[in-house]
Amino acid sequence: MTTIKRQDLPIGLWVVATPIGNLGDISERARAALEQADAILCEDTRRTANLLAALTVRSPAHDAPAGTPPRQKLERLDAHASPGRIGAIVERLVAGESFALVTDAGTPGISDPGAVLVTQARAAGVQVTPVPGPSSLTAFLSVAGVQETGFTFRGFFPRSKNDRIRELDSISKCTQECCISRVFVWFESPERIVQTMQALAGQLPDCQVVAAKELSKVYERFFVGSATEAFAAISAEVEREGARGEWCFLVTLGGADSKVGVQQKQSSEWVKALHCLVEVGTSASDAAKQVSRHFDVSRNEVYESALRLLGKKK
Repeated sequence: MTTIKRQDLPIGLWVVATPIGNLGDISERARAALEQADAILCEDTRRTANLLAALTVRSPAHDAPAGTPPRQKLERLDAHASPGRIGAIVERLVAGESFALVTDAGTPGISDPGAVLVTQARAAGVQVTPVPGPSSLTAFLSVAGVQETGFTFRGFFPRSKNDRIRELDSISKCTQECCISRVFVWFESPERIVQTMQALAGQLPDCQVVAAKELSKVYERFFVGSATEAFAAISAEVEREGARGEWCFLVTLGGADSKVGVQQKQSSEWVKALHCLVEVGTSASDAAKQVSRHFDVSRNEVYESALRLLGKKK
């Protein structure tokens, strides 16, 4: 086994990815960072302590000279950290200490605390070094079978009913108006996954869903289908197995169903235009010509509609 020396990790802040479930996914470089850091900044010191014990990561205290107090290995830094707390950590980094920043699982800064510290540390001239590795987001996308090159990550799905409605409305409008991304990805907790799938099935029943439970763990599960199908399958899973395990899920919009929706919208628009032209006395032939040219629809179809409208007026 190759030993990574201290000089291979530059002094500063190390953003370290840790396993999301399978301990075998820890990288050698991540292990070295955890062993060599002056302190490990973590969301929950108990969870990180359990992780270090499971990984048999050595504490720097083991290498401390005789008679010197052991260094504080784990320090809490979560979403509630005050500006003063973050400022104090940056001061220590500037003074020459090196810290490893970890999250409870996966890659820090991906829908969890850490971004503020990274920004302030870099602004203070501290070198920030990524130590890449496991991430539930990239792990999920790698097996989702989505061929799109772009996607939009939305973090955790909203909790309240009104926020969920707004979230789904916003992605539908974005897909129709912007056409930048058709794939949207969220995290969700085991306690809310059924409620979320129900909301999805209620608003976008035919959209395509891929959902994953407990990635890289023993009870890893995948669910693929329409929102309605995913809701039924996941509801059955939770009823059978209980509310356990973190979830990732994605929605793909803009497929055949969305194309039908766009066509219906376009149809509605040219029919309204045709109504206006007929109302002001435009002949069926002239109205069909104008609407066909402007909306790129069949002239015969528009002409027949115009005749029907004129027939209703008589």
